[in-house]
Amino acid sequence: MKLLRFILLPAVLLLGFFCSLTLAEQSHLEGLIEKGELLIDQGSYPAGIAILETVLTKDPKNAKALTSLMSACDAYSQKLISESRFDQAQTYLKKMEQATQRIEALPAREFSSTDLKVQSRIKREMVSAKAFLLETKQGETTDIVSLNTGRALYNEAVQSFTKRQFEEAEELLNQSVALDPTNPYAFELLGEIANLNHELDKAESYYKKAFSLNPDPKLREKYEKLIRERGIDKEQQRYSDEHFIIRYRREESFEGSEIREHLRNAYRAVSQDFGHYPKYKIPVLLYGREEYERLMGSVPHWSGAVYDGKIRLPVYQKVSGAGQAPSGFTTGTDLKKFIFHELTHAFVLDLSRMKCPVWLNEGLAQYQENKIQPIDLKALAEAVRTNSLISPEDLLFKDVSKSTSHEEALLFYLESYSLASYLIERNRFYNVKQLLMELGKGTSFPNAFEQVFGRTFTDFASGWLTDLRARYKA
Repeated sequence: MKLLRFILLPAVLLLGFFCSLTLAEQSHLEGLIEKGELLIDQGSYPAGIAILETVLTKDPKNAKALTSLMSACDAYSQKLISESRFDQAQTYLKKMEQATQRIEALPAREFSSTDLKVQSRIKREMVSAKAFLLETKQGETTDIVSLNTGRALYNEAVQSFTKRQFEEAEELLNQSVALDPTNPYAFELLGEIANLNHELDKAESYYKKAFSLNPDPKLREKYEKLIRERGIDKEQQRYSDEHFIIRYRREESFEGSEIREHLRNAYRAVSQDFGHYPKYKIPVLLYGREEYERLMGSVPHWSGAVYDGKIRLPVYQKVSGAGQAPSGFTTGTDLKKFIFHELTHAFVLDLSRMKCPVWLNEGLAQYQENKIQPIDLKALAEAVRTNSLISPEDLLFKDVSKSTSHEEALLFYLESYSLASYLIERNRFYNVKQLLMELGKGTSFPNAFEQVFGRTFTDFASGWLTDLRARYKA
């Protein structure tokens, strides 16, 4: 979780001098900033920017909100320019310029060195964007028709990508960059496709090109992770199964492995529940725990496995002594529940075209995991009794991957599981599938929920809370 830095002012013995914000108000604003950043990360730029602007009406000198607003307006204006929506881009460039002026009025000590580097980069990008828009307005660009066509092709490619129509998306992107070689998002998406197809050299080339056009820290993280994966990949070989492409250590014999059977059994169970069968083979990569942690870098310490377009499982047991061969695969209940959990993510994101809220994605994954090992709900019961639950509204916005607290992450997972289970128990699984598919069409979660279930999510969540309190006698 990203935390605000509070500056402690010396006590002042002047009548009528009070701190403008109480600690409770500061905490509330911190939560709003987190919601705004999450919406922005999910691509809901206008909504996230509006929340950050709300924070700044209450605390005009909030350094964190100003930096996040500046960065969001920069990213969204670039996106709008790539889509040829120049008038709207002008609006967000003005917001960015206003945020920049307010930042420059604050002492540099209010910002971290990273913040200052980001601000410097964004200022350069703002100058370039304004110059580009001025040229566009004056008709001085050499080939605006080609540029607009290239960006239209990019937008088509995004739609194909979310449907996992990678060949079609790649073809559209190649046409797009031929007409518009300045669009970093097109090269990044080409990198994503190559990465998911396990063409790691191609992915590296595309990510480098994208970063040269838009030096985004998140893109740098993606690139560095890819380099780590390439190092591990040299020691792996491939096994193709009916529903999976599995990569494992060269010295291992995979034929007849228990893991293959666990994967097959999980696929059977999850596909039957959802009534859905992905039209592609799901990549599965097997690691030792140390390899896994080195690859994932910032993965939370409580993470047992990950799905990021590929199921990544730390399954190899540790070597017990120097020079000894690996002692084989880790088997048992933990492995099976990790497989059920991560495979469910693959199904959920396929059905929703990567637009499922985090809580529902995690809740459904745990619903499947619970079939293997019952989930311990003691912490949930205690939170009910002490009135310390995460509210349903906060659950909708929270991104557990940013949490630094194991206890907070655990409560998020337990509430997500409980709410998803409550949803399934009172409706058919078919309706849950319909909800995911409606989200995949781009419908907002509140509207999709009401359309599928005939009631608002707020009303449904209220019933869930009443049920929880009755069950645990809060």
